[in-house]
Amino acid sequence: MSNFRRLILTIALTLMWSPSFLFIKFALESFSPLTVAGFRVTIAAVVLVAILYLRGGKLPKTKRFWLHASVMALFASAAPFYLFSFAEQSIDSALAAILNGTSPMFTALFALFFFPADRLTFQKIIGIFLSSLGLIVLFAPNIFEGVNGTFSGILAATTASISYSISHIYGKKHLGNLQPFVAPSAQLLMSAVYLVPLALWIESPFTDFSPSWISILGVLGLALFGTIFAFSLYYKLLEHSGPTAISTVACFFPVGGMLLGFCFLGESFTWLHMSAATMILAGLLTVNEMLPKRALSFGFKRAD
Repeated sequence: MSNFRRLILTIALTLMWSPSFLFIKFALESFSPLTVAGFRVTIAAVVLVAILYLRGGKLPKTKRFWLHASVMALFASAAPFYLFSFAEQSIDSALAAILNGTSPMFTALFALFFFPADRLTFQKIIGIFLSSLGLIVLFAPNIFEGVNGTFSGILAATTASISYSISHIYGKKHLGNLQPFVAPSAQLLMSAVYLVPLALWIESPFTDFSPSWISILGVLGLALFGTIFAFSLYYKLLEHSGPTAISTVACFFPVGGMLLGFCFLGESFTWLHMSAATMILAGLLTVNEMLPKRALSFGFKRAD
């Protein structure tokens, strides 16, 4: 895959995942965290399996495949989807986005031990630094003013970020090079197996079932953009990118959310936001090796 195509898919993935924290806030207006996550993965699983079979594909029947799909489901969707929904009951969506942006650092650390091919090069260090700096600049005003959050919410969001980091490495090692829609269909089916019984048992979502239209919109947005489209793109990118590189899209989610707010809700997008977006984008391009190495030389030349 060419660098340009990887860039386009990376931007597309960012746009699919960026509104997720806002959709979660909408969904939580009427639903509890397990129910939000359960609806999200069930709707996505049904749609993806239908697409898979309509295209003439089918799910593998081997125990090894389903074992890997089960592990991936736990770390890539079931656990983080629930944890972020739980976290956003007590923390701002902005803080959740910041904590999700720590995923590249955890991914880079885990990759050192479990994925030697994705070694931590100078270029990746620079890229992670630029993206992290961009996140700090982006949310500096909120940090100084004080971002609302509780310890349990912060812990849940941080754990979800670590879970995503593990999934990037596990997915790269065990669920790559499959037919289109096979991996995301299996992953989300297993996520539904985990979440739906728990939601029915613990939260009884269909007792006095009268959700608001904004909550229904939130669940459908999560299922369509943050799950169906996102994971279809994610597995395509995972075939051609390292775990650390693909994890850097998390840094751009807050920027994507702000751009959506600017375009559709009339919210502000200032020069500070633009500067932060530029730094995050530069970091993303650097980690994905989409910038020429001479651009990182800072003007120095090797001595002969």
